[in-house]
Amino acid sequence: MFDFKEIEAFVWIVRLGSFRLAAQHLHLTQPSISDRIARLEDSVGGPLLDRAQRPIQPTPKGRQFYRHAQHMLETRQEAMAMLEANNPFQGVLRLGVVETIAHSWLPAFIAELANRFPDMTLQLEVDGTPGLANRLLNRQIDMAFTLGPVDAQDILSRPLCHYPTGLIVNPRLAFDPATFSLAALERSGTPLITFASDSRPYRELQSLLHQQRLERIKLHCSGSVWTIVRLALDGIGVGAIPPRIVEAEIERGELITLPCDLPRLDFAASWPQHIDKALADGVIDLAIELGQRDQREHA
Repeated sequence: MFDFKEIEAFVWIVRLGSFRLAAQHLHLTQPSISDRIARLEDSVGGPLLDRAQRPIQPTPKGRQFYRHAQHMLETRQEAMAMLEANNPFQGVLRLGVVETIAHSWLPAFIAELANRFPDMTLQLEVDGTPGLANRLLNRQIDMAFTLGPVDAQDILSRPLCHYPTGLIVNPRLAFDPATFSLAALERSGTPLITFASDSRPYRELQSLLHQQRLERIKLHCSGSVWTIVRLALDGIGVGAIPPRIVEAEIERGELITLPCDLPRLDFAASWPQHIDKALADGVIDLAIELGQRDQREHA
């Protein structure tokens, strides 16, 4: 009869496609992983893994067993979580966030997270959505707060919050909000500056300019939100970002907003389904609570 250690070894080999990677993940030697799989295959009466393929794939029997194996591990994890419910999470959470969140409600989130999980250590990465999605899929981070969900197999997602995109500009550029239009921007020769060229906001803004036949507007881009803000402050161009990020600069009169109907930015949390459910629910519920509160307060 097989045990949970053998099932765990099998599940991680299927997930990672390699005996070596599974051994590293479980902090075991590769011979130990091989022994566990050999015992498991003896118990079920046949091979569960096709070792000739790279990455390693389950056999037809292995695919059928994998569904049950995942369910057994999840059920065991839920039972352990129930028994240990009074113990706060102890360990490292590798969290990736986009800049819009980093410069809005992330500080409040981190402070409250420390209250709810005092023994948690946070490893924080700030990057654009494509970079964070790639890190999440490669298991380099445990959770990502991105522009839109990470759409991939074995990745779970929940919506967090949304913010409008607006135009911000140094008032010295003499654009009158009462009469402003993108056509007036085109006539002035002033460029627009927005998110990186591989981002959804860039593509949507590019499409909007094309639809309105305003291709003469130069569309600059940057992977750094604060570079966009700096360029707008210096009068280099008109920034197309959520005004939520620059509320302090707007209040001080260093920037003003210009009217323009741009698509809103919807943010989501994504994480691999193997992450502890109680931990994921606790972290994501808190993120939704604070993200939506910030969204309401700064509407």
